[in-house]
Amino acid sequence: METIFYKMISPTRAVRFALQGLVALLLVLACLLPAVKPVQAAIPTFSIVSVVTNSSVTIQTYNFPAGQEFTVRMGPFGTLAIGGVVVGTTNSGAGGSFSVTYSIPASLVGSAQIAIRMDSPAGYYAYNWFYNSTSGGTSGGTGYTGIPTFNILSVVQDDKVTIKTNNFPSGLDFTVRMGAYGTLGLGGIVVATTNSGSGGSFEATYAIPAALKGSYQIAIRMDSTAGHYAYNWFYNNTGSGTSGTGGLYTGIPTFSILSVVQDDKVTIKTNNFPAGLDFKVRMGPYGTQAIGGIEVATTNSGAGGSFEATYTIPDALKGSYQIAIRLESAAGYYAYNWFYNNTTTGGTSGTGGPAYTGFPTFSIVSVVRDDKVTVQTYNLPPSQDFKVRMGPYGSLGIGGIEVATINSGAGGAQSFTFTIPAALYGSYQIAVRMESSAGYFAYNWFYNNTTY
Repeated sequence: METIFYKMISPTRAVRFALQGLVALLLVLACLLPAVKPVQAAIPTFSIVSVVTNSSVTIQTYNFPAGQEFTVRMGPFGTLAIGGVVVGTTNSGAGGSFSVTYSIPASLVGSAQIAIRMDSPAGYYAYNWFYNSTSGGTSGGTGYTGIPTFNILSVVQDDKVTIKTNNFPSGLDFTVRMGAYGTLGLGGIVVATTNSGSGGSFEATYAIPAALKGSYQIAIRMDSTAGHYAYNWFYNNTGSGTSGTGGLYTGIPTFSILSVVQDDKVTIKTNNFPAGLDFKVRMGPYGTQAIGGIEVATTNSGAGGSFEATYTIPDALKGSYQIAIRLESAAGYYAYNWFYNNTTTGGTSGTGGPAYTGFPTFSIVSVVRDDKVTVQTYNLPPSQDFKVRMGPYGSLGIGGIEVATINSGAGGAQSFTFTIPAALYGSYQIAVRMESSAGYFAYNWFYNNTTY
């Protein structure tokens, strides 16, 4: 029962709630995954072990949370089994990896491919699909793991683009779309349908549609009905291997604070920035991540990677104790940080967020029914006041009853005990949440029964 802190844009509750959904959507796009559950550090998955045609399927789970009741559903291929036929209920027991067999429902007998899904009331889920043909360990696409991607090999301006895929699942039809740069190809013009064949790596060439001719940069996307997708972009100029590389950039752009001159300027150093993009630079009040902040400059990332830049603090923020700063490009890349508005050198007191890295978590250590709960934090950010709230199970503790305020002190790993409020006495499960005025938060839940 471990969860992750995130950085939010505002200490106000309404903005925090809105950003949670936005952060979830951005992670989905950034990681090319159908979904990410923030309630645990890793993601439960399962593979197909074997199939008996029109009779049963055996699966093998990985990284499953412990003590969860999972409802198992099957449905038509491409539906992810959402709203499918319930075929069983499985308790994950000790969690991790286990094997289980389910009967194929009568309504899906004769289907060539079948989707299968497992959901728990706590919000954990995983899904897969399989060929409805007797086999051992290969059906259902289980030889496929990871994320499909593709690179740009070459471009003929206003004519065609050639790509090379990597780690594609086999035997799926992918709809290929192109659209305006920065759209990720979502809702773009359909230019082809490509079957992935044996999967893995293959090359394909697609014609640039008339509506996009003359564009400087073009987004390209491939989607399958099974839910797999990948996207990239390219410069619309004739070239091979270099001018058309587009999204060969991987990873996340970040930057640190090198120095500050109070009410005058701040110097930053970037890390892992994509090349050749214009970034608008904004500053705003601390805690806003500078979203919608004052535009102070536009910086081109040049060769990308690491570079230094200095920006002037706008008049409206002079006198502020802490200031947020943000760099964002039209392509969707962004990074943000904050700094103390006092004269510093050497990247120490002015480092702001870079001194804190990683994803703090907290787990449940013990519970005394209707009395108290003890938690253990990990990688807690230092010197933060956290309000602690409890609420009904499934609420994530949002808007819950405030039970304590703690200071994280030196941060890192610490133990805290909180009193369960009377209004939640008798509850079977209770959500607990920690959130700071700086925008860090985490949540978890526990069974309201005495444990040691």
